[in-house]
Amino acid sequence: MTKENYNHLMGKTRREIMREVGDSFNNFNYFKSKTWTYEIGKTWIGKKIILSLTFTDEKVSEIILLKSFRKC
Repeated sequence: MTKENYNHLMGKTRREIMREVGDSFNNFNYFKSKTWTYEIGKTWIGKKIILSLTFTDEKVSEIILLKSFRKC
């Protein structure tokens, strides 16, 4: 998984993100929050791969992929 796989999310609104990616119990995001996170997978050693979306002016302005043993 690379950041390029998620570039299509740039410029989308929160509602568009919810329709496309979803909002399950494991990935709950407060609707008005500036940053939303989604656990999208795990590495072979168990690190979580986390997609972080930052909103500016109600649209996605930054996409970051993080790898961590911590929760979202």
